Amino acid sequence: MANDLSAQLQAKFNASAPDKEPERDTLGQLIALIHKVTGTEEDLGRETRLKDIGVESLDLVELTVRAEETFQVRFSEETMLNCETIGDIAEYVEDNQ
Repeated sequence: MANDLSAQLQAKFNASAPDKEPERDTLGQLIALIHKVTGTEEDLGRETRLKDIGVESLDLVELTVRAEETFQVRFSEETMLNCETIGDIAEYVEDNQ
């Protein structure tokens, strides 16, 4: 009986819980990606420079792949290398979606 109750509770609460976080704007989604990729807990904003938070080549590759998947936008190597701030990436995404 306890297993049935546990299964019912789990089904109820898992069914009503959203699978993903609520939709956020492009900048918010991008900041969340950067937090995941870099592990930084710093407050990030549009003007935050990627090099100031330690985003280097491997992090940039991972960030690019995740951003392409998240936003369904293709980034060239040149585009990502020319993006100095989080705002630069967000602007590119918004312009190319």
